[in-house]
Amino acid sequence: MKLQHNIIFKQLIPFFAVACILGGCSKTPSTAVEKNFDEYTNQLFMDEISLNTINLHYTLAHPENYGITDYAPTLGSFDIDETISFKDSLIEMKEEIYSFDYNTLSKEQQLTYDIITDYIDTSLSVSDLFLYDEPLSPTIGYQSQLPILLAEYTFRTERDIEDYLALASQIEEIFDSILLFERKKSSAGLFMADFAVDDIVEQMQEFIASPSDNYMIEVFNDKIDEFPNLTDAKKQEYKDKNYEIITSSIVPAYETLIDGLSSLKGTGQNPGGLCYFPKGNDYYKYLVRSKTGSSKSVLQLKQKTERYIADALLEMQQLMQENPSLMLSFDDYTFHLTEPEDILDDLVNKIEKDFPKAPDVNYTVKYVHESMEEHSSPAFYLTPPIDDVQNNIIYINKKSADEKIYPTIAHEGYPGHLYQTVYTSSKQLPLVRNLFGFSGYTEGWATYVEHYSYHISGLDDDLARMLSLNSSASLGLYAYVDLSIHNDGWDEDDVYSYLSMFGFDDKEIAQEIFCTMVEEPANYLSYFIGYLEFLELREEAEKLCGADFSLKEFHDIIMTIGPTPFDILSKYMKIAYES
Repeated sequence: MKLQHNIIFKQLIPFFAVACILGGCSKTPSTAVEKNFDEYTNQLFMDEISLNTINLHYTLAHPENYGITDYAPTLGSFDIDETISFKDSLIEMKEEIYSFDYNTLSKEQQLTYDIITDYIDTSLSVSDLFLYDEPLSPTIGYQSQLPILLAEYTFRTERDIEDYLALASQIEEIFDSILLFERKKSSAGLFMADFAVDDIVEQMQEFIASPSDNYMIEVFNDKIDEFPNLTDAKKQEYKDKNYEIITSSIVPAYETLIDGLSSLKGTGQNPGGLCYFPKGNDYYKYLVRSKTGSSKSVLQLKQKTERYIADALLEMQQLMQENPSLMLSFDDYTFHLTEPEDILDDLVNKIEKDFPKAPDVNYTVKYVHESMEEHSSPAFYLTPPIDDVQNNIIYINKKSADEKIYPTIAHEGYPGHLYQTVYTSSKQLPLVRNLFGFSGYTEGWATYVEHYSYHISGLDDDLARMLSLNSSASLGLYAYVDLSIHNDGWDEDDVYSYLSMFGFDDKEIAQEIFCTMVEEPANYLSYFIGYLEFLELREEAEKLCGADFSLKEFHDIIMTIGPTPFDILSKYMKIAYES
């Protein structure tokens, strides 16, 4: 999982171009149109990134080097009036970008143009369905990610400390606006199911269970102690202020949100998939497109998923027939490395055969605080700023991770999120592209290389293939259930009946899976559909190159293009091979 820092993406605002920003152009534009386009996209980045200080801080370590010095610390906005005006802003921005002659732009600029217009068109498809959005969920919701992002807020300068304290003090205000949004959802008949309220409330209660021992206090104090050139008195002043904000503002903000959501419990009219809402199918189509980056229809994705599961199970059966001992080793195997740091060192060396050399960077492995373990992913990678990719952090959740963590570390580290992030960053993509998150690409890539890692882990080849197939088929089951719940209206019994066909006959597990998919629709699709799209891209590349196909070259091209929707990625991959 790649933890996204743009947890509230306030609208992009059109503008008239000004001077090109330092670091924003990867090459000198050769025509006036190219120069104007660079100016346009760089200013777009500048305007947008300054509207949310979390986004700014996690995108730029040194915003002053980009001319950003005059900004007020803000968590952004969750104002419904601004959301409504978002449609007009998108239409205006579309007119602005269409004013550029596409054919006079460089290939790199055409790629950026394609990405921006795709984002606009995708967003406009649901611009009137803003009440279908859901900012709260147990694992990837705003209330779950925000504490981690604040706890990991790097203190490079004293201003960073002041910004952090200002942001932390705004949680109460933004939670009030989120609660107002939830009340409007309730009035419109679009509020969440009761079990979702219970799960979110449980997650928040665990977070604030011991206010004076909250991990945000412990982490902050450690960072202050390590910060240079502060007097002891100043350090204590900061610590006291943070303690006061957490105990007297943040904890009460969570309590208010808990009470508010609890009071709305019972007003949710739909305990099932999005398709039961009046325009739920339309919104789900948007979620599938935005979270997977795939242009395929929901039906096409269901069919593709179903075929993959069937093919994977058939291959597993054939492997076991050819090698009966696999049944024993499948249930009782170990990786030769179990410590995250050792695994990362091993992977860095082993991937050199099929992946281009990555920039030399540092990484730190940390562990999720016990108060967040229940509702955190097994592991996640915290994306570094684009001007400080030297320092990377991978989090491990001790509660859900075990000694068989080798593929998980590959997913988060090498050749997964960490590797892809620093390698693509070394290509100096246009600044504006850092405004867009393409989880289908990032999670699809990490899943793709996770399955690759089984084959370099030291396991027997047949066993590695079995484990990879089993893991991907299981993920496919989750994806198929998600698609069926939200597009076709499956209920808990349908999920249980489907999973029973594959030997999963535990009704409690089926219920848990059903609830997870309802609470966080299309989340698992980022991983599985993204994975399938990368397999498809590789097949395309193999057909284009024939006997000259190089896996290392393929990986280089894909990462050099960087995160995009897959139809755009395919287009520019073919251009790269033809050039």
